[in-house]
Amino acid sequence: MRIQAKWLSAAAVLLLSGCSDSVPPWERAPWPVDGFEVVYLARSACYGTCPVYDVEVFADGRVRYTGEEHVKATGVHETRLSPHAVTELAAAVHAARFNKLAASYQDAADGCRDMFTDASSLTIGVKRGGRTARVNYYNGCSGPGVPSARIRTLADSIDRIAGTRAFIGE
Repeated sequence: MRIQAKWLSAAAVLLLSGCSDSVPPWERAPWPVDGFEVVYLARSACYGTCPVYDVEVFADGRVRYTGEEHVKATGVHETRLSPHAVTELAAAVHAARFNKLAASYQDAADGCRDMFTDASSLTIGVKRGGRTARVNYYNGCSGPGVPSARIRTLADSIDRIAGTRAFIGE
């Protein structure tokens, strides 16, 4: 019995020693991610100091942020996400039921019963299978048929996972 345990221990050590190297997993060959090729978020100007920027998150973990106005960092900046963070983003897109959202929530024709002016807008895009779906949402739009909470939660999740706060500031 002890001999079997020693052999199993030795085999486990040999197998696990082949797994370690100094290259992080996200810098190796791309891994398959179910859910998206690219997730895009853009926030527009408002009457005030709303941050104006866009961020793209690619399935291989690349993040490209472009800051324009009222942000800490203007211009293009790139970072990387871990595979876990990319999977978390895919789950957020799925949880928001993105594929069930309409293309636009910006005026009365889109179901905006109540509107207030001078708010910012946001656009969320998801590219899958070579096709891109977009949702344009005006933050001043509300109404019984407008899934404002789902859209805002998804946008905030994209920001949180992509780490845009480091570029936007408080």
